[in-house]
Amino acid sequence: MTDIYIVRHGETESNRAGLWQGATDSPLTETGHEQVRRLAERLRNRRFDAVVSSDLGRAQATAESLGKRFNSDAAWREPDLGAWEGCTYDQVRAMAPDDLDAFMRGEDVRLGGADRLSDTADRLVSAYRALISHVGDGSALVVTHGLAIAVLTGVLLGTRRPNPLVLPGNTAMVHLSFRDGVDRLHIHNDHTHLADAPISHRGGTEVVFIRHGETIGNVASRWQGQMDGELNANGRAQAKGAVAGLPELDVLYSSRLGRARQTAEIIGDGLNMNPEVLDGVEEFGFGAWEGLTRDEIRQAYPEDAVRVFDRGEDIRRGGNGETWAELVGRVAGAVAKVAAKHEGQRVGIVSHGGSTRAYIDSVLQVPVGQRRIVAPLRNTAIASFGISPRGTRVLDWNIAPHLEL
Repeated sequence: MTDIYIVRHGETESNRAGLWQGATDSPLTETGHEQVRRLAERLRNRRFDAVVSSDLGRAQATAESLGKRFNSDAAWREPDLGAWEGCTYDQVRAMAPDDLDAFMRGEDVRLGGADRLSDTADRLVSAYRALISHVGDGSALVVTHGLAIAVLTGVLLGTRRPNPLVLPGNTAMVHLSFRDGVDRLHIHNDHTHLADAPISHRGGTEVVFIRHGETIGNVASRWQGQMDGELNANGRAQAKGAVAGLPELDVLYSSRLGRARQTAEIIGDGLNMNPEVLDGVEEFGFGAWEGLTRDEIRQAYPEDAVRVFDRGEDIRRGGNGETWAELVGRVAGAVAKVAAKHEGQRVGIVSHGGSTRAYIDSVLQVPVGQRRIVAPLRNTAIASFGISPRGTRVLDWNIAPHLEL
């Protein structure tokens, strides 16, 4: 497997002023230098088989400050925004309202009369594939730009335009992998090395999912599904550790299953909150497969295992369990109801690996049966979603600073 870690440059003077930069350069601010210093400390003991930077100055300055030897590659630069560069959003709207509206709808217009995102995507994907070929079963670090990251992730994951993944913050990290012909997103918009993380969603409702802590079933790689079960000692410690990395919540909910309720109670104690049970966010129902490992499922139910694992068919798991489509609909419906009930607030939900991945699949509109393009949340990792009249966006995914300690 190839692991590619992509980070956005530190804050620039143009970022601070709200100006669209594109291919025009701007120096890092004092805040930007501090962001990079914190990122460098976080990555100090991480080793990569290759480190690459965009050739634009703000990315170069970021890469140099990370203290790792790197190569420059113009293929990783931001798209040229032409006449829009150096302008604010309001100035662009006054200058070219029709083109701006088309761009915001995801149409492939020339940005400021210059680059199209389709051309930028071709350039970035080529650079990404070349880097994978170069490092093989290793890892690489790329320093680039916000829109470049959004364009690349959108193409690799096959999302609609505009990309439902929010633009990463300055020095935020994205982790992608490539294995057996499949690109996967592991982490999105991780900037927990900064004091203001996690990201805040303004102007709407925020839903923060937390996966339950580790269980004996997790350690044994057993498909727990809707079986009840308790956390092990490590799972209880994970739940306690997760508290410090959580944003301030207005309300805390939990799946009805024991491992989620136990996690929510530990988190609730740390936040001085009383969790409530939320129907609809419990784990995928695996029917007769519950309690078995994947190998045991293949041995006991060979025909159905081939249909699900090898062919990607969406049949009821274990005969009387759920289909993936049913799970996606169930979780999405439960989140929609609780978000409407707590409009404008931040809602915490302790849930499960399958149900949280089902929700992000609903946001990204992943076709049923497509091979997994998003890695599951780690135990007690969080994922945040911003819900507004404009739609739902992924603010971050698989964030767990306490698991790095």
